[in-house]
Amino acid sequence: MPSSGSSARRYAQAVFEIATERNALEKWQEDLQSVVDAVGQPELAALMRNPRLPISAKRQVLQEALPKASAEAVNLATILVLRGRLEALAQPIAAEFARRLDEVRGILRVELVTAVEMDSGQRTAVERQLAESTGKQIRMEQRVDPDILGGIVIRIGDRVVDGSVRSKLRGLRHSLEELMA
Repeated sequence: MPSSGSSARRYAQAVFEIATERNALEKWQEDLQSVVDAVGQPELAALMRNPRLPISAKRQVLQEALPKASAEAVNLATILVLRGRLEALAQPIAAEFARRLDEVRGILRVELVTAVEMDSGQRTAVERQLAESTGKQIRMEQRVDPDILGGIVIRIGDRVVDGSVRSKLRGLRHSLEELMA
């Protein structure tokens, strides 16, 4: 069975192409978020998993749970229900769609990991530096992880810049072990 990530990317790509053709990128982003929100409701998720509930009834429930969503978005949710993948794929599809939309808009998503919370001035300085070095608008999320001890780890897509104290200590330890061997 393919991984959720690759399946989500394929669905997101197909939806993105449809949304682009119809000039409906923002509407699809809203619809996908509505699907994610609906799936987050335990009662709805349980109904969608119920094997005794016919697909026509599940589709009706989806239409009622997604009153502002396009028919195409309800169709996508119905397909995911038919394949038993609605809960597993709704969020990853929406996230991948948002990533693609950001890419088209020239926005770069960055995850910033620090040992302690940064103040707004520090965040702004890092954001400005990243914007200058990439030439893109930055959308930055900060996460605190005391395990890195100090410094900063920056994740941009699949690239990682690790300037953490923990990483430097690990490197020093490795160098010392090689010297002692």
